[in-house]
Amino acid sequence: MDKQEKHQRFLQFLALSKCHEELCAKQRHSMLTIMEHGEKLAGMIQLRELQNTISQNRSNMSGSPHSSSEAQLSGALWDLIQLVGERARCNTVLLMDRDNAEVFYSKVSDLEEVFYCLYSYLAYIINEEQPREAQIQRACELSNAIVSIVRSAMLYRNEHHMWYPLSQGLTSWCCQPVVRNGLWSVASFMLQLLHGTSELELSAKLDLYAHLEVLAEVVLEAYSGAITANVERGGEHKGLLDEYWNRRDSLLDSLYKQVKYFAEGGHQVLNVRTDEPDEEIPRKLTSNLLSISKRHEGYNTMWSICCDINDSALLRNLMHESMGPKGGFSNFVFKQLYEKRQFSKLLRLGEEFQEELSIFLKHHRNLLWLHELFLHHFSSASETLHVLALSQDETVISEAEETTDHVQNRFITTLADRKRFLNLSKIAIMAGKTTDSEMKRIEADLKILKLQEEIMKLLPANEANQYDEQRLLHPEELIELCFRAQNPELALRGFDVFAWTSSSFRRSHRNLLGECWKNAADQDDWGQLLQASKDEGWSDEETLQQLRDTVLFQASSSCYGPNAETIEEGFDAVLPLRKENSEVTGLEDLDFSVEAILMQHKDYPDAGKLMLTAIMFGSVHDSSKVEENPSSME
Repeated sequence: MDKQEKHQRFLQFLALSKCHEELCAKQRHSMLTIMEHGEKLAGMIQLRELQNTISQNRSNMSGSPHSSSEAQLSGALWDLIQLVGERARCNTVLLMDRDNAEVFYSKVSDLEEVFYCLYSYLAYIINEEQPREAQIQRACELSNAIVSIVRSAMLYRNEHHMWYPLSQGLTSWCCQPVVRNGLWSVASFMLQLLHGTSELELSAKLDLYAHLEVLAEVVLEAYSGAITANVERGGEHKGLLDEYWNRRDSLLDSLYKQVKYFAEGGHQVLNVRTDEPDEEIPRKLTSNLLSISKRHEGYNTMWSICCDINDSALLRNLMHESMGPKGGFSNFVFKQLYEKRQFSKLLRLGEEFQEELSIFLKHHRNLLWLHELFLHHFSSASETLHVLALSQDETVISEAEETTDHVQNRFITTLADRKRFLNLSKIAIMAGKTTDSEMKRIEADLKILKLQEEIMKLLPANEANQYDEQRLLHPEELIELCFRAQNPELALRGFDVFAWTSSSFRRSHRNLLGECWKNAADQDDWGQLLQASKDEGWSDEETLQQLRDTVLFQASSSCYGPNAETIEEGFDAVLPLRKENSEVTGLEDLDFSVEAILMQHKDYPDAGKLMLTAIMFGSVHDSSKVEENPSSME
């Protein structure tokens, strides 16, 4: 107490001399060291009182036949004091003639040595050859001692908080590595005892659990303080954070397993009336553990408790209270429900946690659109459905499904499913603020899906068997399929795919579009047509009638005719029919036109005029009008 009075007088001197303000402003670490000396004094005084209590209890049992064994079981703290005092005495020549305990209590500033010795010499203090009951009692005694030290220090800090400098970036002595290691050394030893006490009486297990629960909170608070200071200094803290998480989970998981074991004992464990409702027993047993889990984001333990006691109200309250930077406990709950495929429960939580679920479901579009519809965000729901309908298979598989047979678990398995999503997208966009461009894009994608089905049917059997008919193919894949066989219908389908993609796609795939025209020209025998026109002396009307059946004519009519249907800009903005039109479109490659492509054909030198006639007549042909006197083919 004399040292405590001297410390208090020193603080008064600092205040009167105005040194306190100067230290807090310019020497924060020095001021913190001064205040921590007071914390250590408080801890040392508490430790002495605890040791006196133990000694008094031992002397009270001196007349008992069990006094010698009881003395052995209660000597862990005394052994620790002797060990720390011996180390200090050996390191200081002037203290060689002093008693170990006297040296220990005189070295207030070296209180961290207690934790160092626990970390380095715990096996000496608690011998594994001792009976299990003795090990438990000695471990509990040490746990009680170090918890008393830390809590006395924290009580002093709270009572004198006005004296402390700004704590930002400063690590308290209670959070230093040597203290954390000492705390964890005792806690991990108690965990080992807890796992191996199946044959012990219930009272011994309860005592061990109670001490470990209190110690666990002190251990986690020490890590939390160290991490906070490290983050405030801008230092590297990933390794420390991983260590904290691992030790937190180890402590909380072990404690909760023991709680569930105690719950089976029911009223005997809690020592309550037998008319107490059974469902209240687990709730009472987990109250302290739940509180620790909340403070240290032990989400797995919080989730397990809520599930085991089947309390949805508690779950929602915890979700509201534990809102972390990465979604907190609510995000953890969403993930658990998603992985367990309890989608209805997940979406129902969205009624209360609207924004939080929206953030979580951004990575799970298969459910996001349902939540967006609930929120009346129809435009967003339409966009989500549209993206989902065109997603490749692997992007719509949930994380939980990656380890299973995902073929059976896909949310989209057929082209019909994709059409259904696109139609839902249309409905959603009509319910919201619709725009023509968005609706046209959806309609275009529906047509591309239909084209894929038609192309797969037109492919030769040996080609079609190489593809999964239900797998969504990229537009360029579909177009390339149209080159695989000498089939006029397939050749025309390639142009249809181009028509319903986009202007940017047509511009970036001009070479592929050129290949389509080459393929179209190859579908007819232009040399034979030229010879027939000469032999039969075709008139202009007969020439037109004959050219109508050529793929070039039909392709030109489909792409450039009066009834040509495309989305966004037309084909002429990307690939003009004639070379002279290239300058009008402003294309860099003035030779890039349908005419220029046809000039490369083997029959162009002889039948070029006929080929150009086909594309020019096709570009002005109105397929919706029926001619009055159509000429029949012989």
